[in-house]
Amino acid sequence: MKNLLKATANALAMVFLLTCSTAWGEEQTIRVPGEGWRIRFEAPKLLPGPAPAPGERQRVFYGSAGLFQLTFFVEPPRCGGPDTDENIYACFLPNLLKNPYIVSDSVRANTVPNGVQVMALSRVQTERGTGTNFSMHLLFARRGKWADVHASFASPTKDDVRALAAIVSSIKIEDDPEPAAVAP
Repeated sequence: MKNLLKATANALAMVFLLTCSTAWGEEQTIRVPGEGWRIRFEAPKLLPGPAPAPGERQRVFYGSAGLFQLTFFVEPPRCGGPDTDENIYACFLPNLLKNPYIVSDSVRANTVPNGVQVMALSRVQTERGTGTNFSMHLLFARRGKWADVHASFASPTKDDVRALAAIVSSIKIEDDPEPAAVAP
């Protein structure tokens, strides 16, 4: 069953990549300070946002481009157990479902070569109507830390959903060849 899920997820990722042009995007790199590794991906040029607030999760990066947003968290494991995709997802899911805006029956997860992809729709009721947001998380472990790349589109179209899948599927996790990126 697990292999079937992996094969299905890989096939879907390939379909998304083939049907969604990332010509509108560019390669971007986010380094993890002091850890010696980074992520690279194709996405619209992101305008960096403000630094994390005191007490906030250990955010490495936040940026946006129009209705697209990407946030990257790297922190010590939040739960006990091994650094497996299954354990990371089991730890992540209850926290996701605590969010009152998440449409719980929209949550889907797939194991992919670079971690676990989690997709969810959220809805917020305001005085102007209902706002929607489609999110994808890429969860993975690297060198004893757990990471969450959270990408989303507000008021998404079908093309936005395909683009989001292509962006998350394009994420590469790799050692950082820049010596300055590693703390002394």
